[in-house]
Amino acid sequence: MKRYTLPLGAAGSLIGLALLSTGVQAHGYMDYPPARQQLCDIDGGYWDSADGSTIPNAACRAAFLESSWTPFIQKPEFATLVSNYNNQISVEAAVPDGQLCSAGDTAKQGINTPSPDWQKTKVDLTNQGKITLQYRANTPHNPSFWKIYLSKPSYDSATMPLAWNDLELIAEFGNIPTVDLNGKKYYQMEVTLPTDRSGDAVIYSRWQRQDPAGEGFYNCSDITFGGNDTGGDPNNPLDKWISAGNYLASTTDAASGDTAWFRVFDENGNETVFEKLSISHDSESIWAQELASIVNQKYAQQVQIGLKSTATESIDYQAQDLYSNLVYLTNSNYTYRLEVKSGNTAPVVTAPANLTVKSGESITFDVSASDVDGDPLVFSVDKGTIIATTNTSITVNYQAAVTQSDTSDIITVSVGDPISTTQTTISVSITASNDNGGGNTGETTWQSNVAYNSGDSGIFSGITYTAKWWTQGDQPGSSNVWEAAQATGDTEWKAGLVYTSGDLVTFQGVSYRAQWWNKGEQPDQSAAWSAQ
Repeated sequence: MKRYTLPLGAAGSLIGLALLSTGVQAHGYMDYPPARQQLCDIDGGYWDSADGSTIPNAACRAAFLESSWTPFIQKPEFATLVSNYNNQISVEAAVPDGQLCSAGDTAKQGINTPSPDWQKTKVDLTNQGKITLQYRANTPHNPSFWKIYLSKPSYDSATMPLAWNDLELIAEFGNIPTVDLNGKKYYQMEVTLPTDRSGDAVIYSRWQRQDPAGEGFYNCSDITFGGNDTGGDPNNPLDKWISAGNYLASTTDAASGDTAWFRVFDENGNETVFEKLSISHDSESIWAQELASIVNQKYAQQVQIGLKSTATESIDYQAQDLYSNLVYLTNSNYTYRLEVKSGNTAPVVTAPANLTVKSGESITFDVSASDVDGDPLVFSVDKGTIIATTNTSITVNYQAAVTQSDTSDIITVSVGDPISTTQTTISVSITASNDNGGGNTGETTWQSNVAYNSGDSGIFSGITYTAKWWTQGDQPGSSNVWEAAQATGDTEWKAGLVYTSGDLVTFQGVSYRAQWWNKGEQPDQSAAWSAQ
């Protein structure tokens, strides 16, 4: 997909305004529940088109068409001056009805526009209606005081500009200190919302500086009290679908060789939908539509991508208005994520090519790896024991078998990222010893009183096990020291075995192919496996 690029002069002016806004005049805004201008700024898209077509949310797009980018780049500056700030009549004169959300600033008038599409934050009332407001303090101001309002049930943000008579004062605070959250300063206030409310509302905040100029900051935060997800008209198939947000941002782009991932997560973070689409040269401009079509058909009862049409009582993908498409789910506690993964580069592994160790003795060595994609790495060895690990390296202890003649061994090291696996081998030279150390180098029935060295075999319950290091008394099948052998032709999945990309297994009568390196991931419950 090609994105609109602002002319150089316009872009330069915007950058200058943004620097002035955030660097010199910044003050603050409501971050939870997020103010309208905060949500529009998070969605973005106002840099990428002159007509707002790259702005995903319809209400933010309407605000842009009314006021350009001013409300978004000046999100901490929704303020006005009221020298007689203790006089409510003076306050309402400076911030008149219909301009409450813009703090009376006509340059930000678009943020006052009534719309059913203002993004609403679902509030949790289970703690006796108490929620904690978080106000981002770009520039803290004390002394100051706060007034928090809630819109009345009669107010409808879809059709009505906000007026003072639409509000009820629910909380007041005096001078409060800031707190640090993730390196940023916030004001926090606990307010109590009515537990018997349903539907939508606006939390209106006033932060008033106590200074001669009387600078005050005013924000509108749209919320929803929610209700039964399965409510609404049972005869209207659209009522069960709840918007989870915009499908595509103007900054989301993909090129040939990339892979698009679309996932839905339940309230516990478990994947309920996982669909991947490889981007080809021919699909660079239409991949988002192709992916949406696959998801809409394959997971029709779980997720739909598009816009609701009351005329057809269906959700239709908008190919001509890409950024207007929404993701609809049937559970308000579920979330989704769309990611574009760049063409993957396999990990690069650094390990010793050769090792020498005496019969029956052990040796320790290091293996490191790097990944230019920055993907998380998983290490494994087919022989030896990993005794230390970091994000990019492991330390391995290898126990040599007891032998009466010089011999050799091969250690295979595997390092995998979510898509590919790199393997390297280490040649081990084992020099002979005249003492077998009490080991059992033959393949016999396992006995608890016999000592076994690395590489020794024992049969237990009809299965041949190989010792990974010295052991005595550790029962095969119950201890990590033993590794079960897999018979030729045996493809039944086993939790203790390592599988790499392309491996085939069977599980409960179904064949699965490994998508990447994995161990212990049950085929019917993990994206690491693809049913064949």
